[in-house]
Amino acid sequence: MRVLQLLSSAGIYGAEKMVVNLAKGLDQMGCQCVLGVFDNMHVESSDVVSYMQQQNLPVVVIPCKGKIDGTTASAIHGCINDYDINLIHSHGYKTDAYGYLAARNTGVPIVATSHLWTRRTTPLRLYAYIDQLILRRFNHVVAVSDEIATEIRAAGVSSDKVSVIDNGVDLEAFQKPSLKVRAEFGESGMRIVGGVGRLVDQKGFDYLLRAVPRILERFPNTKFLIVGEGTERAKLEALASELNISRQVQFLGVRSDMPSVYASFDVFVLPSVNEGMPIALIEAMASAKPVVATRVAAVPKIVVHGETGLLIEPKNPEALSNAICLLLENSALCERLSKAALARIQQQFSSEVMAQRYLRLYHQLRINDGRIADRALCKN
Repeated sequence: MRVLQLLSSAGIYGAEKMVVNLAKGLDQMGCQCVLGVFDNMHVESSDVVSYMQQQNLPVVVIPCKGKIDGTTASAIHGCINDYDINLIHSHGYKTDAYGYLAARNTGVPIVATSHLWTRRTTPLRLYAYIDQLILRRFNHVVAVSDEIATEIRAAGVSSDKVSVIDNGVDLEAFQKPSLKVRAEFGESGMRIVGGVGRLVDQKGFDYLLRAVPRILERFPNTKFLIVGEGTERAKLEALASELNISRQVQFLGVRSDMPSVYASFDVFVLPSVNEGMPIALIEAMASAKPVVATRVAAVPKIVVHGETGLLIEPKNPEALSNAICLLLENSALCERLSKAALARIQQQFSSEVMAQRYLRLYHQLRINDGRIADRALCKN
């Protein structure tokens, strides 16, 4: 089977990593993926393309020069023919729209993964509404959390077309990381608390910054590393300056050495206000790090409070500081949570498990579409 994975990217973040992990996992199972990356006029896509090519994955750059580009659907249709594509898998409202336009007259099944409708701005609310209408016509829609699945059904997508498949990560990548980041940013006896994600309101990094002064009162020899880029970076840096914590907080931007980054952390923090299924959290737990995360969306499915990490309510700097301090002062608790966290990821959130679930869905869709007669393929 040959699958065209469609992605319109704003950088190397959760959805991009999920697509790469999925494609690599599927390839090991004999399902070939071609990654179609939209050439977005507002966002530089070359870093994403390079990242995917470095994973030895075939990548096609698809032109998309504006909100409406007549050549985009034609380019996708060309990929279907050129690569003899059997199924299209889109990730995001833009790829959903153009993927549907390209596939509707070809007989090729199309499936979407809904990572999250953020609705932060008026345009995003409009795009989410349009996406809801389009997804009703898809063969199947996968949600990355139960909450998103409920939202998709409420938007009018037939329940029998909706399922939930957990995101997964490549465990091998986090098994033997370099410690160069620890040497780069840590000093003797220093604790490092880290967060990873896009610098946008949704990720809640402002609440982490507001928790920092309380933490420093108890653990003054602590550094805070925030990894990622986004529209709120200047605002967050200004807040750090206002709180007089700029010396203790470093914004690292986007890093290509994430296993080493996670290895440098003593505690990983996910302070999000809203989420789908955060890849960064799964990666941190795959790195055997103790985590503090907010109780939003699918996070409690990954983090069992007191067993595989600590959960707090969102938008609560005091609770955030208390949970982080609890871990910084209790090495035995950190060790217990870290071991349990890694075991949970190995059992349920590996890229291999994710790929197996998607492959079963792909085969079932093609069987239902009458394109494969051998139902034994569903057992793969």
